[in-house]
Amino acid sequence: MATSVIITVIQSFRWSGESGAELAQQKFLDHFTNRNWKECHAMVAVSYSGKWNLERSELSLLMQDFSRQFIIAPRVGWHTTSITRTNDFFEINGTMSFDGGNGPSAGLILREIGNYTTQPFRFRWKHSTLTPWSWYLESIEHPTLKLPSGYIPGRSRMLTAPF
Repeated sequence: MATSVIITVIQSFRWSGESGAELAQQKFLDHFTNRNWKECHAMVAVSYSGKWNLERSELSLLMQDFSRQFIIAPRVGWHTTSITRTNDFFEINGTMSFDGGNGPSAGLILREIGNYTTQPFRFRWKHSTLTPWSWYLESIEHPTLKLPSGYIPGRSRMLTAPF
């Protein structure tokens, strides 16, 4: 009993505030890289709303559509440039890069994505009070990234936008 209390206290500090939001961010990107869609989906808030007017389930499908273009998934690199707390939210700004990956159109897709990786993505996270590690992604924003015209999540086989 005492051991579980100590572990809970340690995890509470580890997953709180800014460091907790950063841990959630990295966990989400790791799940994406490993194509662990169930865990990615679980980390997206039911109230998710982002730049592309996607709902929670549509964001999950978008990530799968993008990853489907690769036989071997590319590794996602993330570099945090700033973290801002606004009310109950933490906004993590940073640049994302993709390396590796293999597939018939992998080179083309990675080159296309390269056009967007120099500008910052913004991930907005909110902590839930259920457990210390319960963080939920509320939105993803990017200043210039657009989805292809007519794109429908889950129905497109050619997608070069990661989020």
